Amino acid sequence: METGVPEPAERRGDAMAAPAERRGDATASPAAGASAGPAAPAAASTGPAAPAGHPGWTASLLAQRPAPDPRADLSRFGVGVGLASLYGLALGARQGGVSFAHHATGVPAALVAVACLGVPALTIVLTLFDAPLDAPRALSATARAAAATGLVLGGLAPAAALFVVTSASDLTAALMGLLGLAVGGVIGVVVLLRDLRAALQPDGELFTVAGHGAALLAFAGFATALALRVWWGTLPILKGGVL
Repeated sequence: METGVPEPAERRGDAMAAPAERRGDATASPAAGASAGPAAPAAASTGPAAPAGHPGWTASLLAQRPAPDPRADLSRFGVGVGLASLYGLALGARQGGVSFAHHATGVPAALVAVACLGVPALTIVLTLFDAPLDAPRALSATARAAAATGLVLGGLAPAAALFVVTSASDLTAALMGLLGLAVGGVIGVVVLLRDLRAALQPDGELFTVAGHGAALLAFAGFATALALRVWWGTLPILKGGVL
């Protein structure tokens, strides 16, 4: 009902501001939804973790297994022997011809001799001192040591071929070839002794611990002498090309 009295300015302002606020809320809500929409996929994309990479071939070859696996250990030993033969081929490059075969079989022959003669004898001696060492565990340690030696010798093969072919004298070629054999052999013996040492019980009696240490040191000397004897008898390069 009209009274003829004009409405106050504040009421007219409130009535005009209310529709404006409704229009502002209506236009702001889609923008807010659009800005909040992509956040969900971004959060979801960070959920699954990236898959871990597979270990390399070298790491798998030298990896320690929780339990001995004779078939896998024999395969690993064969790989080490094959890699060691590559170093033999490099040494045979000085004379060529049939020398390739002599050196390719002579270098890994030392690994086979130590594994077949030295490791069984060491296992028997350690069992006399009540060592908890069985044949599968000894085979696993031997295979890992052979793989380490083969990797070192296989990696040194290109450098060895370069030195023995370009050396002016047979003595220099023999020394360079023997140096690579010594490096690979020492690394293999260290790996073998460390694995066998880890399999023994360190908290035994003093006599038992001393017996274990003496047996391992004796084996290191025996393995070194046996490997040198095999290499001297089978590698012509060490004797100036004479078999």
